[in-house]
Order: sequence, then C-alpha cells, then structure tokens
Amino acid sequence: MTRRSFLSTAAASLAAPVERPNILILLTDQQSPEALSAAGNPWLQTPAMDSLAARGVSFSETYCTYPVCSPSRGSIFTGRMPHETGVRANNQAIHAGMATMGELFTQAGYETVYGGKWHLPRPNGDVRGFRRISSKSGKGAQMDGPLATDCAAWLRNRKEKDPFLMVASFLNPHDICDWIRAHPGAHSYPDIGKFPPAPANMAVDPLEPEFLQYHRTTGYDLMSQAVGIASQWLRDDVRHYLHGYYRFVEDVDREIGRVLQALHDTQLDRNTLVVFASDHGEGMGAHRWVQKAAFWEETAKVPLIIAGPGVDQGKVDRRSLASLADILPTLCDFASIAPPPDQRGVSLRPALTGQHLTRPFVVSELLYGGQSREGRMLRTSRYKYVRFNGGARPEQLFDLLADPGESHNMARSDAASSVLQEHRRLLKSWISAMADEFHSSG
Repeated sequence: MTRRSFLSTAAASLAAPVERPNILILLTDQQSPEALSAAGNPWLQTPAMDSLAARGVSFSETYCTYPVCSPSRGSIFTGRMPHETGVRANNQAIHAGMATMGELFTQAGYETVYGGKWHLPRPNGDVRGFRRISSKSGKGAQMDGPLATDCAAWLRNRKEKDPFLMVASFLNPHDICDWIRAHPGAHSYPDIGKFPPAPANMAVDPLEPEFLQYHRTTGYDLMSQAVGIASQWLRDDVRHYLHGYYRFVEDVDREIGRVLQALHDTQLDRNTLVVFASDHGEGMGAHRWVQKAAFWEETAKVPLIIAGPGVDQGKVDRRSLASLADILPTLCDFASIAPPPDQRGVSLRPALTGQHLTRPFVVSELLYGGQSREGRMLRTSRYKYVRFNGGARPEQLFDLLADPGESHNMARSDAASSVLQEHRRLLKSWISAMADEFHSSG
C-alpha cells in the first residue's frame, strides 16, 4: 500500500460519532526518568510535570528506541525502529515514503502544529505534516521561553473547531552538554552540602564491552568530550554536575507549566490528551557516564506520562514495558485513526484504564559512528540483554530486580547460562522478524 492510499484509508476509518480529543505532546531533550520530583527525587522541584503525573498514568519502565536525539525522534513520529526510518544518527531525515504522525493526523482532519526542536534532519527545520508555529533556535536557555510563549499564545487565540495536535518540543535539560564542557571538575566545592549525592553505581566495570570503552575515549562526535571529562571526575564533581543538571530540568518545567496554564485557562484541557516524554535519558554519572549513547538504564529509559479524559489519575505503572514507539499507535487509538502498517509500537490505551501490557520485551538500537560498531538492547520483564556486533566482551546481561544499578554483568557467569541463551534467542528472533541487518560475531 502506498503512503497516499494508506493515509486516505486512515482518514476514512474515523468513527464519526465519537468526539475526538485534542492532543498535546510535550517533549524534553535528555531527561532521565528520575529527574522529576513526582518520581520521589527531593533534589529538584517539577510542579508542571508533577501535575500531569497527578492526573494521569506514569510508565516507569519506558525505553527509547535509540539513546540519541534524531533516531529516537524518528521513532516517536513514525512508530517504527531506527533501522526502518533511516535515521541512524543525528541530522538525518525519515525516509520520504514513510507516513509520519503529522501527515496521518492532518489527513484525518486534525489541525497539526509544531514548535521547537525537530532534528529530522535539522533541529529547527520544516516538519513533515505539521505547520510550524515556533522556530527560535539556540540553546535551551534561548529557545524554550519563546517556544512556551508561542504555544501558549496559539492555544489562547485558537478559533478553529477541528481537533488539534500540538507538539511543543523543548530543548532543556540538553544544555547540560555545554555545562559539562564548561565545568571539567574543580574537585573541591565549599557548598557541597547543597548538592545531591553521587550515584551508588559510579564504578566503571574494567571488563565492560570494548565498544563502551571506545566511546569513553573516542566517542560519538563531540559527545566524547563530555564523556571523557566525566570519566575523570571524583564523587564531588558528579554531585556538582547533578546539581547543575537538575536546574536545567527545573527551567524547562517552568516553561511547560506556562503551556499547561494556557491549556487550562482556555478550558481546552477538558478534552485534551497530554503526553509528556523525553527523547532519551541522561547518564547521571552512573558508571561515570554522562549524556547519552549507551544502553544503561539512566540513558535508555525515559519519562512517559499520559493524562487527560478517560485516563486513570495518579497511577504509576511499574509492570508494563513501554517504548517511545508506542506514542503514535496510542494516539491513533484515542483519535480513532488506523495506525500505519508494520507498527513496532503498540497502543498503551489498555494500561491507561486499569490494565497492564503483556508484551514480552522492548528493543533499542545504537551505532557508535558506523555499522562497524553497533549494538542492540533487549529488555524483558526482569532482565536486560545487550549485544554488540564485535569487539571484546560484546555481551552484557543484568538482573534488574536484584541489580538495578547494573553493576554485575551476568553474561560472564556460568550460572546465568540458561537466561543468557534465552535472551540471545529472543533478540535473534526479533532481528529476523524486523528485517534488521544487525549481525553479531560469534
């Protein structure tokens, strides 16, 4: 089926008698799921994000499809995996023949608008299927305030009767990248008592996969500068960095609050489904890792909160495995739009109304500068399995129930042989079913 014929079919599939909700997607960039006060973190205050958690469902086990900006965003807006969208690194575009969220909802009668970071391929370029309403560029400190102003103004001045889909894509806490390079480490801080504690899992496994060691020293574009800096930090340096990171999260929370206030003041919140997520996490100093581009829990997991009419309130779902690829099919479900064929995500709607998802696993992808250094992550209900396509020590297996900090690699243990073999089998089966060209040695 061609994209044009599919879009026509999707538009015709609407259930006319059902009032379709407005949709507001709020994205941040590089936010760890623990960087919310609603998650029990006492070292920052995020009242806007917390308000969504109070009136919606928070999915605590949500993973990005690729812990780097552009590939992850490609999956959010298509429901497909990065090896399918063609976005395997930053500044790449989604394949021209693949239907995007904006195109689907426009064809189905939604007014679709977009503000902020796109990054497919340019951070502030034209967005497929959306009308851009805010395009201020720069760092989060320069971009996020005008973005909130433009989105709030659009909501307050809107006169159309058709339902809308708005994306407000903020940049912070991404400014932490530049902060790290500006603060290589003083090792002594007079106000250290005001800083968060360093993570318990700061230690680096000397036998970690060779490709992780490569990234620490050579890395992925300019990110290597920050990862290399963090590898030399002492515990107090990590505490200083976490303090700085949380301030960027609070900055973007204030801007999100301005958009939510406009939604409330116009009473549009009565029929608006709100999705809050981030494109990938942040290293948080765990394993002496900062920024992204790793399968650690801190970098691969993301916050995901969905709130609005027909959604349970104040619920934390700790059982359902979720993926950012689930956002598109979930929104299609609420809007009575047929999702595109070959979706890799699933609708989360059952989990928003008292049930749990029963999917066996979710998968994430990663390249370190080319297919010669490539990895896959498979997360099941209890375990995480990581496989790289070469290099020494290419496998990792973690029992996330007994070892949530991922400090003990069970792939080196004979006692975990049966679990390892099962996860190898699951990943191999997924790769075959997805026509994924990933091939590992051995």
